Amino acid sequence: MRTMGFRLRLALFFVATLVTVQLLTAGLVYEVTRRALVTEGERQLTANAQAFVAQMDDISARIGGNVEVLSLDYALRSAIAERDRGTVLSVLRNHGRRVGASRMLLIGLDGTVEADTAATTSTPQRFPFPDLIDDAYDRRTAAVVALDGKASWMVVVPIYAPQPVGLVVVNVPLDDVLLAHMQRLSALPRDIELATQTAPDRWDVVARGDRHTGLVDSLASAHRGLPWKPLLTEVGGKEYMVLAQRLKQPKQGAPVVAVLGYSLDDALSPFRSIAIAWATLLALGLGVGLLGAWVTARSVSRPVEALAAAVRRIGAGDYRTPASTRRHDEIGQLAGAFDAMTEAVRQRELRIRHQAMHDSVTDLPNRLAAEASIDESLASHAGEGALLMVGLTRAPEIIKTMGHALCDRLMRDASERIRRVAMDAFLARTSDTQFMLWLPRAGQDAAIAAGLRVLDALNEPYQETDVSIDRLPSVGIAMAPADGRQADMLLRHAEVAQFAAAGSASALSFYDATTDPHRPERLSLMGDLREALDRDGLLLHYQPKFDLASQRTDGAEALLRWSHPRRGWVAPDTFIGMAEDTGNIHRVSRWVLASALAQVQRWIERGLALHIAVNLSTRDLEDAELPAWIAALLSIHRVPASCLTVEVTERAVIGEPDTAIRILRGLAEQGIGIAIDDFGVGQATFAYLRHLPVSELKIDQMFVRHLATDANDRIIVRSIVELSHQLGYRVTAEGVEDQGALDYLAAVGCDHAQGFFIARPMPAEAFATFVGGQAGLAAAGPRR
Repeated sequence: MRTMGFRLRLALFFVATLVTVQLLTAGLVYEVTRRALVTEGERQLTANAQAFVAQMDDISARIGGNVEVLSLDYALRSAIAERDRGTVLSVLRNHGRRVGASRMLLIGLDGTVEADTAATTSTPQRFPFPDLIDDAYDRRTAAVVALDGKASWMVVVPIYAPQPVGLVVVNVPLDDVLLAHMQRLSALPRDIELATQTAPDRWDVVARGDRHTGLVDSLASAHRGLPWKPLLTEVGGKEYMVLAQRLKQPKQGAPVVAVLGYSLDDALSPFRSIAIAWATLLALGLGVGLLGAWVTARSVSRPVEALAAAVRRIGAGDYRTPASTRRHDEIGQLAGAFDAMTEAVRQRELRIRHQAMHDSVTDLPNRLAAEASIDESLASHAGEGALLMVGLTRAPEIIKTMGHALCDRLMRDASERIRRVAMDAFLARTSDTQFMLWLPRAGQDAAIAAGLRVLDALNEPYQETDVSIDRLPSVGIAMAPADGRQADMLLRHAEVAQFAAAGSASALSFYDATTDPHRPERLSLMGDLREALDRDGLLLHYQPKFDLASQRTDGAEALLRWSHPRRGWVAPDTFIGMAEDTGNIHRVSRWVLASALAQVQRWIERGLALHIAVNLSTRDLEDAELPAWIAALLSIHRVPASCLTVEVTERAVIGEPDTAIRILRGLAEQGIGIAIDDFGVGQATFAYLRHLPVSELKIDQMFVRHLATDANDRIIVRSIVELSHQLGYRVTAEGVEDQGALDYLAAVGCDHAQGFFIARPMPAEAFATFVGGQAGLAAAGPRR
């Protein structure tokens, strides 16, 4: 355990003594003040409760006086005598508006409600508070009643003509507005609520003042009842004095009480200035105590503390301020030795830092230093500039052939050549085979000029005795801020551009996001694709294959569609290539095959004899288990093998011919059709196709799209159809987009046609409806 220093112990003694005295004083003052406020709160609550009852009596007297004036109204008495209910209601409504009543009633001498301004029916009803009627003939009668979850002040006044002919009942709502108005006109507390008893232990609030404190709810949960004497309790995390005051009410009605609150927290608020003054005195005392302790112990502890501070600075990497002292005793000698040690450590750390931030071969800044420099430049130059990544394509080969030593000399020579043409650009070595140039505020023209200078400098062979080596340089360029606003992103994009430049004729390339195979969203998209496969989140659309001989649709090509939950529809070209690169294409193809064959089974059960075509990728033709797996699917779904055709591209067959031919023959032996997709744009020839178990060729849409107008396309298509038929292949033309192309294909004997002119890809149900309702394109015309 660390021992406290002398200065600290002395300071703690002064501070502890002062704090203890101040806290005891503050506690005593607080307790005395609180007791006085509690007593004052009880007195004020009792007085406010009496004042509230008196205000209610004043309201009753004012309303009663107004109603007595109404009872003298000749028109009212005449309407009552003539039992003219419409006139009575009109008079009652007019007078009710003048006195602020929400409801006016005329009660007959037998206690029946003869007119009610709030009634929705004319059915006679008994007045629910007969004791108010009985007392009204002797004196003005008023009470607080609860009806339909609301409280109101009900005043009953008889009408004489000259004998009693009825009674007028005035219903004034006791709501939030009235309570707030009474608070503004009197000294009522801000915390007041009216509550009515709805069950033996349940009180519901029917009106509140201008502050919603929740007095009744807190009392109900904490005390299971209302206090009829002042009670100290907690409401909403604050201390309150609370008192419940019964109000005048009829015998038959539910009890209505006024609950008044007195906040001790609000009462204590004027004393906050005293608390602030006390805290100020305490802080002042603490400051004086600390100052005294510091002055007392300074001469003893200061030199040691200075050395301790120097150690902490060195630990944080700050060597600029050595410890110093003018003393010549043992402490002074210790300080001098410490200064010498600090300088030695500083020199070693500078060498280590330089090695960590620079390349050991060329002594250029490394990638870490380059990122820091570029980020600093972007911050100070409005985020604009050009980053050139210079790669030496042959460096790995040189290392394997000539060794690291020669390659290091070659890289040093390359760095000197780049430095000579880089001018003011920042130069760094970012990897074993790459250099980097950063040009702040440079545009594309300046970046191209710098890149060409670098290529010219590095295209000269590196020469030693009996050795002449071509470096094959390439330059990739990323522009800020278009290609990135931070150094790490610019470096990554420049590397992508440099890899692309290494395979181009110009050896110089700008970063293109559309062709970047390393975009981060590809990783998340593949994860989403796997999740979609697990949850059956993909779907198939079907594009009709139109039989030109019978003029009917007899099959379809299954096309994969993906509705991403966040990105919407994702084009197949976007994720199929990535699925092939990541190995997920096998799962995708198997899902498509299983879903397509299951759909064919459903069509067969509906009496639709249709063929289905499914695309396979290059990777699928490397799967030796594919024929057996498809055979199992056909058996499970009871679909004849002749109903299935698999489509492969020329590239898929030519890439691994032996494996592909073996798998395709395994499929053909089962009776499954084999179609070459996009025929005519690849490398396959009829002579090569003779070795494949092909049953169908699909002419690429580039030859079909302009078939109606291009004579050369017509000659090519006619030749393909004739040669295919002579070799025993069926022919399907893709991309039919007009009637002229469809007519020409039928004329030259093409077997099937596909395209938007016939129909776009559609969901399974729509496809079934399309086929079922099709009377033939010849009769009904083609559908777009």
